[in-house]
Amino acid sequence: MTVRLRCPLCEVVVADGTADISPGTCPGCGARYEGGQASAPDSVRTALAAFGADTLDAMAVTSALFACTPAESAARGVAITSDQRDGFYCWWLFAREEGDCDVVATLGLLDSR
Repeated sequence: MTVRLRCPLCEVVVADGTADISPGTCPGCGARYEGGQASAPDSVRTALAAFGADTLDAMAVTSALFACTPAESAARGVAITSDQRDGFYCWWLFAREEGDCDVVATLGLLDSR
């Protein structure tokens, strides 16, 4: 099975091969990515727990992520995408934490949107 994952924030390919994808960091922009579940809300829930933001409402954050344009996602440093694979795809949450960008605070803003 071929699996490929591209960062939705900078478009760099973060995984490309036959092995399953593990959470990691984008080599292009440094965004951390978590998730890997069959549904977007389940992936967001998994990512929120990994980011220490599991008190946020995963459904609200998921809905807010899908409501963002690519430009809004890039400006906020957080985006959701699916990988590409021969079988059923998985969802991934990318979040960039640099300078004054606080992933948990950004996700909290999405939760209240």
